[in-house]
Amino acid sequence: MLPLSIVLMLLTLSLTGCIGDAEPETEDGDPVSLGESTDDWPTYYVASASNLPTCPGANDENLGKLYYVEDVTEFQACTSSGWTTINIGSAGTSTISLNHPPRITAQITPIDDDLHNLTSNGWLYIAMAHWSAVDPEGETVTIGIDADRDGTIDLNLNSAEGASLVELPWNGSVHATQIEHAEFGNNGRALHVFRIFDVIAEDASGATSTISVISPAMSSELLRDIFDSSDANDLQVIFPDIPQSDIDWLNPPFNPNCGPNDGYVHNSFSAQDASAFLSGATDDTMIKLEWTCADYDLSWSMTSIKLSVNGAAPITCEVAINSNGADCMITQTGDSDSSWETDETIYIKENGADICTSSCDIDITIMYDGQVLSGTTTVMVD
Repeated sequence: MLPLSIVLMLLTLSLTGCIGDAEPETEDGDPVSLGESTDDWPTYYVASASNLPTCPGANDENLGKLYYVEDVTEFQACTSSGWTTINIGSAGTSTISLNHPPRITAQITPIDDDLHNLTSNGWLYIAMAHWSAVDPEGETVTIGIDADRDGTIDLNLNSAEGASLVELPWNGSVHATQIEHAEFGNNGRALHVFRIFDVIAEDASGATSTISVISPAMSSELLRDIFDSSDANDLQVIFPDIPQSDIDWLNPPFNPNCGPNDGYVHNSFSAQDASAFLSGATDDTMIKLEWTCADYDLSWSMTSIKLSVNGAAPITCEVAINSNGADCMITQTGDSDSSWETDETIYIKENGADICTSSCDIDITIMYDGQVLSGTTTVMVD
């Protein structure tokens, strides 16, 4: 005989019991189809979990069926992913019991670089780590740091929550991003260097979760997250993981044919008639611009192209994506919308204004970060 508490559960759920594999029916004797109201959801009975049928079955014939398992006094529901335990609430509600992975939060902050000692295995990244891993079901949790983000914990932490001084491999976690700004060195280029670690937690049931933690490359005390062209040689020693292509980008080879290297702008250009038909329309292509010498791409955010037509006041041309409201537009042929590339030809065309109808003398001024580039100064467009 079923315990009284189980009988009360069955009554609360308004379920009709049936034994074995008989075709389920409602209280009125009508066949039950999956998807009908749970008020008519039949309950089956087995002595133990080993007696449960295959779920969901070869033809999903058991999908949606509910079984009471006597030896563990619990209900099992057949879902598309297999048998799932049903917990019965005190108010008669039922919830599916799922195992959720742990929730993680973590910080990894470098400390005084004097402790980044050189060992037989190279430098160590010494940092203060703070972490917390909480399992929603209250299971025991283990947690650790995956320094090189290969999916394997490299350093196990001694508790689910805590703080500790940690020693991590110097290499394997370093990343670099190229940035450009006039404040950076003598060519406006710098690398922002930082680290990314993964923190992995696992509960007693084997459910895992991972978060990525972004940390400074070195101690914030030294403020060494930004490296400009003057640091290129040091970078190769301190961070051997940084790709050589990034190091080379910091200091592009100087081409003496570009003229004197005063500041970081010594690219020179040529301008000529675009050989397009001029008219009274407002979208004529007027000028073709090419590099005669260029060491590196120029960011459009720092580049200015102005035209003076037949001695009139200069007008500013804008790249196509920013050309709303500008009388002349810059159209590109290269791969990047954000820069004028060293191998790229660009064209200057009218943008809703009839700048030149038949024949014009156009003076051209190109500046990069406030410095005037050398090149063709006047073009006859006809």
